Amino acid sequence: MRTFFGVLLLVLGAPLLVAGGVAAAYVGPDNTVEVIEEQITTDAAVVATTPSALNATGPTLHVTADAGEAPTFIGIAHPVHVDSYLDDVTVEQITGIGWRGGLTHSVLGGGETTPRADPAGLDWWRDHATGSGAQQISFEMTDEPVRLVLASADLRTPVTVQLFVDAEIEGLFVTALLVGAGGVIFIVGGILLLRAGRRRRAEERALDADIETDTDTDLAATLGESDPSPPEPPPAPPTPPQRPGTLPRLAVIGGAGALFLTGCAQLPGTAETGPHSTVPAVTPDAAEAFFEHYTEINNEANSQQDPELISTVETGPLLQTSQMGYEIQQVQGRDPIEPFTIAPSIVAAPGFDAYPMWFVAVSDPADGAGYYLVTREDASSPWLVSLSVYPSEDAPLVEPAIDGGVAERAGGDLPVRGADVLESVAEFAETGDEPEDVDVSHAGGLDSLHEHGLHLPEGDDEYVDVERTCSMADDDVQWLAAEGGAFAMTSISCTQTAVMTDDDFHMRLDEDGFGILPGDTELRETEITHGVSFIVAVSDDGSATVIGESMLPYDMDYTEP
Repeated sequence: MRTFFGVLLLVLGAPLLVAGGVAAAYVGPDNTVEVIEEQITTDAAVVATTPSALNATGPTLHVTADAGEAPTFIGIAHPVHVDSYLDDVTVEQITGIGWRGGLTHSVLGGGETTPRADPAGLDWWRDHATGSGAQQISFEMTDEPVRLVLASADLRTPVTVQLFVDAEIEGLFVTALLVGAGGVIFIVGGILLLRAGRRRRAEERALDADIETDTDTDLAATLGESDPSPPEPPPAPPTPPQRPGTLPRLAVIGGAGALFLTGCAQLPGTAETGPHSTVPAVTPDAAEAFFEHYTEINNEANSQQDPELISTVETGPLLQTSQMGYEIQQVQGRDPIEPFTIAPSIVAAPGFDAYPMWFVAVSDPADGAGYYLVTREDASSPWLVSLSVYPSEDAPLVEPAIDGGVAERAGGDLPVRGADVLESVAEFAETGDEPEDVDVSHAGGLDSLHEHGLHLPEGDDEYVDVERTCSMADDDVQWLAAEGGAFAMTSISCTQTAVMTDDDFHMRLDEDGFGILPGDTELRETEITHGVSFIVAVSDDGSATVIGESMLPYDMDYTEP
């Protein structure tokens, strides 16, 4: 039996020793093995993997793209971003990796030959690199799905690039050494068992010889006597000496080694992508970088009163007020707005599974609280601020609920309650009648929006037709969870239209004018729009609060007789 187990251990130990040694030499102390080395040539402007091609967890991948002297871009990002970026673009897709490291390709046709934006200028990459020569990125493979993107830095075609992928598996080198050490243990154990078996057989043969000699002597003595009684049987041979515990010790060593080996290397697994189909709209670093850029562009546009420049960082109602403000400043000869810094301390970014995306940022109350709604239409578009609210210093603070870096969307009946409050706010803006069960003490310009525009002298209303209409900026208001309730940002604008009904009556402005309407001007018709951006906060207890900023001009137009 010892011989059998000895041979078995030798048979098992030899390949373990060879495999462990070869693996340790191949892997090296950096725990890295080569997975892919392939040249890719395509007429498409972009090469990208599908999410299933990198559907694993555990290793850290080091991906290198080398197009020689041609500038190359390489990046890794969540599929939500990459899908939007490559929407309607012809792509050379890497759909899988063969067991020998070969890649399977397929061309996905689209309406466009290249993406609309330079990939290096986008902020949603987990990691990216661009330049001439070899460009490398590294990323840990987790349950979060990813897509790898390769392209020429200037998005030119065709693309010819050498792709190298190395996988770094934690503990792989040590595991290889331990496998080799396990092989040595098995081989030594096998040799010891074989030697013990040979020694036991030698001892048994010697014992058999002694027994045979003693038996012959006893038989001769018996034959020399006259006693007719039968001879007594020879005593049983003593048990041969053993080395106690050899097999148990080897079993314990082997078992402990196996348990240790299974815990050393971080073996790859299959990604569980189900719970990760969404991605936060923006990372804190990307939000910080955006507001640094916004501060710079906003101050430059303000100093130059440049409506085109401000449109590169603003949109929606905020852009309207900024551009209208520049026009009024120029007509009235006002000084530009002084520079100021926007540095939010809170970024509330909800998760999305598709574009468009948005997030809310809140600046430090110590610097004067400001709330910003930032939107992005698709992955190729820049972030733009669509709303800002600067409430009074005594207004209550609204704190978004954030869990694990992701803003929580409001649930339950809170959005329904909020929609009812918005309806009452719209009526308040148009009529001035305060809604019941809604605190409007911090509503800012909402309490005077119902009387904005030109004020007609008494008696002139006989010759002037005046109408006022109000509307919300967005019917699809998004609600975020807050401490003790929910909140949303939106704006409402009201337009006053005044038409002179008597051809012989003309309204003349005083010398100060009104907005872009110059002083001493006779008017035949005017259309003036003002608006207020505000926050609606609804609480779990059923109460609601409106927090608004000052009323600002959105648009003005007039005709003379």
